[in-house]
Amino acid sequence: MRPFARNVKTAKKGLRGFKLKPFEVASPNLLVRIGMSRAKVYFYNFKGRPMPRVEEAIEKLLDRVVEEEPLKGIVGIKVHMGEEGNVTHLRPEFVRYVVDYVRERGCEPVVFDTTSLYSGPRNNAVSYLNLAAKKGFNYASLGAPVVIGDGIKGASGFTVKIKGLELEEVEVAEILRDLDSMIVFSHFKGHVTTGFGGAIKNLAMGCTTKRGKAAQHRAHMPTVVEEACSGCGLCNKRCHYGAIKVEGGKAKVDYDACTGCLECYFACPSKALKIPAQGTDKLQARLADVALAVLKALKSRPLYLNAVINVTARCDCLGCAMRPIVEDAGLLSSTDPVAIDQASLDLVIGAFGGRNPFLEINGVSGERQLEAAERLGLGSRSYELVKVD
Repeated sequence: MRPFARNVKTAKKGLRGFKLKPFEVASPNLLVRIGMSRAKVYFYNFKGRPMPRVEEAIEKLLDRVVEEEPLKGIVGIKVHMGEEGNVTHLRPEFVRYVVDYVRERGCEPVVFDTTSLYSGPRNNAVSYLNLAAKKGFNYASLGAPVVIGDGIKGASGFTVKIKGLELEEVEVAEILRDLDSMIVFSHFKGHVTTGFGGAIKNLAMGCTTKRGKAAQHRAHMPTVVEEACSGCGLCNKRCHYGAIKVEGGKAKVDYDACTGCLECYFACPSKALKIPAQGTDKLQARLADVALAVLKALKSRPLYLNAVINVTARCDCLGCAMRPIVEDAGLLSSTDPVAIDQASLDLVIGAFGGRNPFLEINGVSGERQLEAAERLGLGSRSYELVKVD
């Protein structure tokens, strides 16, 4: 089985040592002058409010960005509904507030996510929708249909050609063809290989097919440390793609079949698998590449909402309860995915005593995805934080 090794064209451009400089983006969806103007990020601050309300925050924040990019027609609300066992993902009632906002403005909302690359209940649309319903993401609670945007098995999509830092083409989710507008609603939190997950990651991993996800994850396919491998075979049992087997008492990776999902890496009891030295940097660059492809596929600029609450060290794909690492900051909105993620990261760093908790806990700062996204013209790391009363 080698479904993911084909048709992944990689640009022969290195990331090491690139320098950022002002330039203008010509793409109709990416109208930002990098380094020459500051993007606006709107902030509903929980601190200093005796009774902060998420419903109020969402209405005030969307009011600001709708002035810049009006909603129209069918509006996709992109969310991550959390892995089974995860309890710090965005709550269904938060998403309902966005649904009601969209409908009150004469548009038709649809809530969506895509299948996961790794195995589990989110790996196909049927089990994911069953999980979503159990968590409260259904029509009865949201007031809008919930769909999985890349089909039942994560193979429904179309190819978008780009000039990325690492990739030249990306397979994005089929649902993007039919959306007139999109709101990207992200829970800002840590991630073990990208530093953090916010708007950029919600676009890149969240709006692609399995093939599109594999194109990103293959940047950090694991290697085997033979002297540490006990040949227990647990990696083979956990691999959904049959890409790792035990031969001669040692694990062997079939890199044509490997998707880089890292299930084997996390399962190995002997720590006999490692991520290549440049793997996390390359993955973050590919996040930016794929986000570029997603934006190119859309009819209009998305609106972004980031919830900097229940900020955990790991992502919502981890199926367990996790303790927040900083105090809740509030919610943000913008039409710029880079600016809103930079602002969210700055708030977390500020709440952690001026240090980056994701770097300290996971060993990855997340800075590379911001640098790469800015270089590609997705937005600006320079922003004006506008507090919403």
